Amino acid sequence: MEMMKGLVSFPNGDLGLKEVPVPQLGKNPYAPHDVLVEVLYCGVCGSDIHRWNTPKSEVKAPNREVVVGHEIVSVVKEVGSGVTTVKPGDRVVHEIVTNYCGHCAACREGRYNICNNMLPMEGRAHFTTGGGFAKYTVWPEWQLHKLPDNITSKEAVLMEPTAGSIHTIVSRMGIRPGESVAILGPGARGILMTQICKAMGAGPVIITGVNRDEKFRLKTALELGADYAINVEKEDLQSKIDEITDGKGVDVVLENTGAVEPILQSIDIVRKGGRICWAGGGIVEGVVAPVDTYKIIVKELDIKGEISQVPYDWLAAIKLVASGKINLKPLVTHEFELEQWNDAFELAATSPEVLRVAIKP
Repeated sequence: MEMMKGLVSFPNGDLGLKEVPVPQLGKNPYAPHDVLVEVLYCGVCGSDIHRWNTPKSEVKAPNREVVVGHEIVSVVKEVGSGVTTVKPGDRVVHEIVTNYCGHCAACREGRYNICNNMLPMEGRAHFTTGGGFAKYTVWPEWQLHKLPDNITSKEAVLMEPTAGSIHTIVSRMGIRPGESVAILGPGARGILMTQICKAMGAGPVIITGVNRDEKFRLKTALELGADYAINVEKEDLQSKIDEITDGKGVDVVLENTGAVEPILQSIDIVRKGGRICWAGGGIVEGVVAPVDTYKIIVKELDIKGEISQVPYDWLAAIKLVASGKINLKPLVTHEFELEQWNDAFELAATSPEVLRVAIKP
């Protein structure tokens, strides 16, 4: 049996390199529509960092050993007997929701990302059949998208977060041209959201951060289209939003931090009748915030959550990047080999000059 090194999640919550079998066509749940790919890059997501630096007793780990990593760019090596949409040599990016029932209320609406009969971990290849922190992985053909030639493999590690950002902005929030948007949190996803909102004609687009974000992340956000960048440790967020919106508040707030204070601030800075998406807590397996429901009631606010993506989001993401309306290159700031995964995770967790780290298996 051919073996390879993979970054494995263990049932006790540990992460570590281990020799694992190379996946085989026909010996996985996706056959005969299974595709064996060679991973070119896999990005380090905030959820990967959370699992790495959270005490093992608090980590929700799969009950099996499995290769992790889900921001995948790969090249097709072999295809199963039923595959018709991709061929060896194609460069592809990977939808992350690979398992769903297909017949529940959510799936019948095309929202298989929230399949009613599948727990989130059980719906994703990187918790079940294996992800992208290894040389090879296997994927169902219907969850692969071919990359246009003008998108480089390295920048495409951010295609999954781009699709996720479109899921938030378009599929969940229905943001329209001319609407004002506050984006709380200036990581790669926050800056992606800034670019997508601007590409759609929304504005003004305001992004927030703290002192450690000012020199690099907030500066990058402004360079890539943000109308305002606010350091909330130096300026009062409510006052700045009032100044920008003539005291009305913004139409939409997109929260990406996974921290309590921005969740509470989102209710204050949105206008009456406005819309809020709380998403940052998904990375850290949830946040408990003491929400004042009176503010939600009297402002008649719409508050939504989001998770993963649906096919439209991927198609839109690839088109926007291919057209040049979204620039991913400045957001992939560092690259490491798989053997250096611990250094890669450490840097991603601690450096204010990191947006996305790409690992090259």
